[in-house]
Amino acid sequence: MQFFLYLIVGGLSFVVDIGVFVGLREAAIPVITASVMSFIAATIANYQLSLLLAFERGRFRRHIELMRFLMVVLVGLGLNTALVWCFVYPCAMDPTVAKIVAVPIVLAWNYLGRQMLVFKDRIPVPVQAWLRRAATFCSAARPRSRIKAHPAQAPMGRPSAPDRSVRRP
Repeated sequence: MQFFLYLIVGGLSFVVDIGVFVGLREAAIPVITASVMSFIAATIANYQLSLLLAFERGRFRRHIELMRFLMVVLVGLGLNTALVWCFVYPCAMDPTVAKIVAVPIVLAWNYLGRQMLVFKDRIPVPVQAWLRRAATFCSAARPRSRIKAHPAQAPMGRPSAPDRSVRRP
């Protein structure tokens, strides 16, 4: 479930990353500079959303957590920048397409790095409570079977024992 929640976080961060990247490219910012700047903007959004939706804080003191997060971010930035550079220059890919291809690849590192090195391996308590309420609501809203068992059948659909109240000649 935590990875699914992080996919939501990653998807929203992806929108920030690509949106800022395209905006900077429209302003004639060079590809690598725009990629780094959009990555930083997406990282800020990702940190806030990670704490809100996917990870619980408190595994380390705040300054240690931020240092570990920064370490994970720098590795992710290096991967992202290297991939964008390889896709754009040696492979002659369109810069926006290169960025779109690079971001999901780096997502795997971002999730694993945050889960193993930075945050507690738990979903935040408010999100857990919301998920429990949603599961309860969904199970209550699920339609029940309206087919009634035939009187000669047991509840599981097996034939019932013979009726011994009827006399046979």
